[in-house]
Formats: sequence, structure tokens, C-alpha cells
Amino acid sequence: MAMPFSNRKPVPQEPTTQKVFIGVYTYTDITGRTVPSRIRWEDGQEWEVDRLLDVRPAHATKAGGFGIRFLVRIGRHERALFQQDDGRWFVEADK
Repeated sequence: MAMPFSNRKPVPQEPTTQKVFIGVYTYTDITGRTVPSRIRWEDGQEWEVDRLLDVRPAHATKAGGFGIRFLVRIGRHERALFQQDDGRWFVEADK
């Protein structure tokens, strides 16, 4: 006996996250390392970066893309900021 719905193919799901391009204020320390100090959201709101936790090349697995991932702490939240090769910054955000 055939299983009901066995011939159906899964319906592709639309991604639930997207790249949101943001402004990032940075400084360069004495070793030449770029450190983000504040982010500016697309609506003009700004938040101070309290701490830089990690820096490494990485894929933005949820929204797609590749760049240097800066894992930062803003208040009590950790957030991944990505810098693309063209110098633009983005975060992965829910649609």
C-alpha cells in the first residue's frame, strides 16, 4: 500500500533572515586591527559596541554571503557584524 503524499516534493521555504546593511563606526588600533565601536541601524538608531569578542572570516549562514565576522557584545546581547570585501557592513536580521 502506498503512503499518502509520498510523491509530493517539499515546498521550498523562503529564507526567514536577510542581510541588513548598517553603518559601523570603527577605529584602528596601534597594530592596524579594525575595531567596531558603534553601529548605526538603517532607521538612524545607534548602539555602542561594548566589547569585541571574536574576529574571523566566516559565511553568513542564515542570510548568505561571506566576509569578516566581528562578534560583538552590545549591552547583554551578542551580535555578528559582517564586513564584505567591498567595505560594506551587514547583520543577519529576521524579515
